[in-house]
Amino acid sequence: MRAPPEVIAASLITLRRASPADGAALYVVARDPEVMRFMDWPMPSDPTNTEAHLESSVRAWEAGSEYQWVILDRADARCIGTISCRPQGGSADFGYFLDRSYWGRGYASDAASTVLTWLAAQQEIVRIWATVDVENTRSRRLLERLGLHLEAVLPLATVRPNIGGGPRDTAVYARTKGGT
Repeated sequence: MRAPPEVIAASLITLRRASPADGAALYVVARDPEVMRFMDWPMPSDPTNTEAHLESSVRAWEAGSEYQWVILDRADARCIGTISCRPQGGSADFGYFLDRSYWGRGYASDAASTVLTWLAAQQEIVRIWATVDVENTRSRRLLERLGLHLEAVLPLATVRPNIGGGPRDTAVYARTKGGT
């Protein structure tokens, strides 16, 4: 599979390959409890956590195991979130988070559809999928609008550390070439 473009422009956003220099901006977004509520990783405790993650994302990009972009508002180039995909064999999963002030305005859809378009153009990728907490109705509706279909609900499959408690039910959405 060929490496993705480091910069991709779309109608509302520009995706740019993430770097450790984006740590401070992403830290601000990731400190919002509502943004992080359904994530499978804990809210970062300080900017160095975010920078360390982004340092590992540089290595993952080079290895071809994960491609992570920051989501920039095209109007002012402000960093408003991140999106990544992880190809493995004939499939790839993806995930994102977005500054809450941009929710409901088409930014997540623009970013996700841009990544999905690139993935779908890769001959090797026949299945694109994502997981989401069953109570995250906003993200579930977005996945459906993007053409992914509910494959299963996995009972007690994922710990969401920012909610607390034990494992929670997780919905799996996917689309395949030549199918659903």
